[in-house]
Amino acid sequence: MSPNLRVRLGVGLIALVGAGAVAGVVLATRQDPAQPQLQCRRAAAVVVPGVAGRTSAVRAAFASWPHGTVERLQVLANRYPHDAVVQLNYGLALECRGYFADAEQQLERAKRVGRDTQYEIDADQLLHPSFFQGGYPVYEPSTTDPLLVRGSLLQRQGHQHSAERLYLKAARQQPNNVEAQVAAAVGRFDMDNPSAAFSHLGPLAKRYPQSQVVRYYLGLLLVWIGQRNQALAEFQQAVALGPDTRLGKQVALLLARIKRGGSGVQQR
Repeated sequence: MSPNLRVRLGVGLIALVGAGAVAGVVLATRQDPAQPQLQCRRAAAVVVPGVAGRTSAVRAAFASWPHGTVERLQVLANRYPHDAVVQLNYGLALECRGYFADAEQQLERAKRVGRDTQYEIDADQLLHPSFFQGGYPVYEPSTTDPLLVRGSLLQRQGHQHSAERLYLKAARQQPNNVEAQVAAAVGRFDMDNPSAAFSHLGPLAKRYPQSQVVRYYLGLLLVWIGQRNQALAEFQQAVALGPDTRLGKQVALLLARIKRGGSGVQQR
């Protein structure tokens, strides 16, 4: 998804505030209900390479934005209810046209239809614009464990649930392997339900109080949900546990970037 499309949510909210005074005058002089305001002067289709769908039809619908785009996508959405690219882009178009309630319902549908693909993640991000807009947090194994390595690759490809299954398998096979346990927690991450991951990472922090990897991923997931101060505290603990280790040095650099501004996180 392009940065412009991600930024448009904040811009749209500013536009709504600016339009408030005008809307008040209209309501004072007319009985017609307020009409949705266009949020995106420009909009383009979100298409994930390698995922099947009616991409040509979706791109064609956006070609004349905003004229007729929502209507064309509505027809496609009704005709192809299980097509993730159609469902996601219909939700995006609704949001860009200012139909926020309808867009939320549609994006939830797109998230379900696009399960285990990048479309699920993109829909989740559009539903949660205050969260970090960098996909889902990806577990980066420091070992060559084939389950963890394959799971990390699947995450990067947008297959969150497939990765989670591999992480859980590794965790079951290696109950005392802290990396496998942390990976299984990270694989549970979902913006609609962050506690699915945190409820496993929290106990791991108590079980492995001297583990850098636990503290690092606890901090990383806190970055994702916008808890900057808590994330900084976890990262600082991670560095203190081993400033000269490879992870300790990486986290120290991450801390420096965060303190200069921004999340400091770079993924995909």
